[in-house]
Amino acid sequence: MNQMNIVALADLDENERLIKMGELLQKLGSLPEDQQLTALSSMIREMAEVATDAQYQQLCATNLKLAAAMPDNQLSAFLIHRMKASASLPTEFANRDMNHVQEAIRKAEPDIREKITRNM
Repeated sequence: MNQMNIVALADLDENERLIKMGELLQKLGSLPEDQQLTALSSMIREMAEVATDAQYQQLCATNLKLAAAMPDNQLSAFLIHRMKASASLPTEFANRDMNHVQEAIRKAEPDIREKITRNM
């Protein structure tokens, strides 16, 4: 998968971010599992290393909206890969990631929050 500046993606306006992140997640879903984990780990690492809290929150909120639109079986698989990728990072990055994901889930619209938590 081509390298993408994930932090630059976080700075796009909401609609453009939804489109670009949706395209990225579609490409990601077409990869073999090991490549998905590698790509997810790389994106999460980049966010954890250089993104501001606001950038991280914007991207998390976008990802939750996109993920909630997936069928349950696809969403469950995505969430498992996402958690594995985060857990594979150094503790400080994994902790920062999980804190932002949890905060984004808390702030998400009720229907998004319910679907995500049901599939975790």
